[in-house]
Amino acid sequence: MLTPLEFMTRYRNLTVDAAIDDPVARMSRLITARITKYFMMDWTAGTHERADYNTVTSGSDTVAWFKANKERIRNAAMGKGAPGDYELALSWAVRSKKIPVITQTAVQAYCDQHLGIDCSGFVTNYLCACGKRTLTNDAVRNTSAASYFNIVTAVNDPGRILRGDLLVWLSGNSVKMSPGHVAVVESYVAQSLHGGNMRVVEATGAPGANPKLLDSLYTVEQIIPKRAPAHVMILVVKRHGVSGSRVAVIRP
Repeated sequence: MLTPLEFMTRYRNLTVDAAIDDPVARMSRLITARITKYFMMDWTAGTHERADYNTVTSGSDTVAWFKANKERIRNAAMGKGAPGDYELALSWAVRSKKIPVITQTAVQAYCDQHLGIDCSGFVTNYLCACGKRTLTNDAVRNTSAASYFNIVTAVNDPGRILRGDLLVWLSGNSVKMSPGHVAVVESYVAQSLHGGNMRVVEATGAPGANPKLLDSLYTVEQIIPKRAPAHVMILVVKRHGVSGSRVAVIRP
């Protein structure tokens, strides 16, 4: 099965078609880019997020290529895209001359300025890539971090935590809302290790995370067994240098 780390690597190795350089020879030039920014959509008029969305998605349905790909470009502009969606968004920026001079540096600068991904966007696309969810525009755009909390599929024994399990953030004993957070477990060992004992892949706006889509080591500081009122095992973890995050482990 595709691992969380392997899937994250796809966002770090985007391939952008820099359009036809020689219309006679029909040669195209490929440029690479990577997603490094956290982006949570805010639809409020006048916000930077709304301005970025408008920049990335502006185009006309009279252009056949844009019309065919606009929904996937919108997914990327919302911070909800699969790797291929970001490739299309950057290719459209090249084709529509939003990036006037096509260089590796210019494409990456446009990507850094206007595109990013949020936590549930990454997790939902990962589960779709693994065949655990059906990929639809509605699924990737409207699935929140908190929606992944499910006491029925909670993992309540630390010895049963597996690669691909989800960490869903709690506030006290309840799922954290507005915004919540969700991440994917890459690996976990029960013993204490220097630097941490749980490897996690996530998109996060945490100040200590750089880049914002990354894999990092968490330290499990405390394991609180399943009991009312939480009804799930709670892990208290240290992440990005800060202690005290409370998470539930959910099997998707």
